[in-house]
Amino acid sequence: MKRSVGATEFPITLDNKKVQVLVKRPNTKARSKEEKEEKEEILVINGIELDCDAAVKFDVLINDEDEVGPESSEFAGTFTNVPHRIHGSHEDKKIKTCMKLGITDILEDLEAEDDDDVLVTIIPRGSGSGKEVVTIESIEIEFD
Repeated sequence: MKRSVGATEFPITLDNKKVQVLVKRPNTKARSKEEKEEKEEILVINGIELDCDAAVKFDVLINDEDEVGPESSEFAGTFTNVPHRIHGSHEDKKIKTCMKLGITDILEDLEAEDDDDVLVTIIPRGSGSGKEVVTIESIEIEFD
């Protein structure tokens, strides 16, 4: 099933090019200062599917205008899969997982607390062997 966030249709496939997705934020303007301090804003990347024996790495950046690295305030985190075999199996197996990243401090640093949406950039850092096929079902923001 294909879903759309901004101009991006899901699921998306990561290859050797960066992917940018405009993600709608929950209603943040109605939150009091106490609510903002109690609940972290979380970026959730759902349905990350890949082969368990593939080396996969990608960086996640928030409101990235130019490609930047971990030293920048826009850097939210890195997903890494170390190749491994599922016990008792000699067949290639797919795994599906999710990634959750706290972004409240990043949004404050970027002075983006009142923005209706954020630009999420995913930059693959694979080895280029061709086994690193990764799909993502959705990207959303929630409070936790």
